[in-house]
Amino acid sequence: MCLILGALVMVASGTVVVLPKVLAGWATSDIPIEDLLPPELAVEINGAINILLLGLDERAGSDSLIRTDTMIIVHIPASHDQVYMVSLPRDAEVDLPDFPASNFKGWRTKINAAYAFGNQTKDGKPDRTEAGRARGVQLTAQTINKLVPGGLRFNAVAIINFLGFKRILEVIGGVHMCIDERTTSIHYDKNDKYHTKVENISQRKVYEEGCRDLAAWEALDFARQRYNVTGADYGRQKHQQQLLMAIFKKLTSKGVLTNPGKLIELQKAAGDLLTLDLGKTSLENWIFTLKGVRSDAVTMIKTNGGVPNSAGNGNELFSETSMELLKAVHDDTVFEFLVQHPSWIAAEK
Repeated sequence: MCLILGALVMVASGTVVVLPKVLAGWATSDIPIEDLLPPELAVEINGAINILLLGLDERAGSDSLIRTDTMIIVHIPASHDQVYMVSLPRDAEVDLPDFPASNFKGWRTKINAAYAFGNQTKDGKPDRTEAGRARGVQLTAQTINKLVPGGLRFNAVAIINFLGFKRILEVIGGVHMCIDERTTSIHYDKNDKYHTKVENISQRKVYEEGCRDLAAWEALDFARQRYNVTGADYGRQKHQQQLLMAIFKKLTSKGVLTNPGKLIELQKAAGDLLTLDLGKTSLENWIFTLKGVRSDAVTMIKTNGGVPNSAGNGNELFSETSMELLKAVHDDTVFEFLVQHPSWIAAEK
């Protein structure tokens, strides 16, 4: 989804603009490109495509290890005309492999710790350098690879900065979203003032059910709530997928693509949103490959069918059907999986 950002300046009502290499370079000139994926798990885009999106819970000035708030596998079948988004539960209990590069001895814990233990320095501190990001991605990719029979390799990875999302949302003037249930914010009060946490529940901002235009900060705040939504983190997964969809739709609208001022602002803001590893494929080939993908071809999928599957210790377990879904990603048979499990498709509201 994020890699499509670079292609947006090339696609308008299905027409590809000339000079793709020049436009591609302009569109992504401020986006950091780093070597993040382990070489043994990186593949070229000559068939089905898997992109790993990681949203980091990175707090400035904190010595806490950096965990992944969001993990999404974006699967594009070999036909390159559909996009399937599979969110992995942040609390899913998995086996993390040994990772000597950070002195980590593998053990069974939450999947969102994979980035943290890979990223940490050998004395157990968070590492915000390029080398640290690469180690975090490597252990995360290795962990996911071991979940799937036959393994699961990736064509690219995007590290998402959620504050960067706010900047993108500000540039495009917010988004239209359908709020599926009454949701209260733990970060904003009734006067729309931000707090680390609003302790008095009666003073918290409320998002009422219904479809409406949301300001940038409202859309981001709503999509990050998990303590008071149905399904807890599964509910947040769905709302984050909806936010990505809403951003994609707004970005591909003529009001954005035909506005030179907004395109320039987006080009500048993209560097605050993403850090990319394009794998073994050039940027222009990525853009050519993704040029036909449209917002109405994106399908959001609910891991575990959107139903909590508790391990009894505060962690979640992947259900047998979720493992079938991950195997379908490996086999490029996600469409066939959804035919058998249509209830796993997340509605847009």
